[in-house]
Amino acid sequence: MNEEQLALDTLKALGAKDTSSPAQTKRGTTCFTLPTGRCISEHKTGYIRVNYLNKNGSIYTCYQLNPQYKSAHKVINMFGELYEWDYTKRMLINNRAERLKRLVLYAIKDINEANGQ
Repeated sequence: MNEEQLALDTLKALGAKDTSSPAQTKRGTTCFTLPTGRCISEHKTGYIRVNYLNKNGSIYTCYQLNPQYKSAHKVINMFGELYEWDYTKRMLINNRAERLKRLVLYAIKDINEANGQ
């Protein structure tokens, strides 16, 4: 059994249901609905997200679970003035097994918080 299948089996054992639509599956996205009602997804582009659904079941907003890191940015404008600032970037996770592992860890955390542990 490979890591990917192990992560999928673990999510199912935690009570997560695969709620991916055919269009999402075609694009390489896998969505799971947790027993707590939260919807989490992993995308072949490297993102993992928590999705909030509206009353119709459509995603109206989401936030990313990818690790963050700071990056410096420098620009010199046309007057020769230097501007510098830091901004936050998201690390993309290109390995599907790693994305699923992170979803398993988030699912465990979410279920434990819902149970008051």
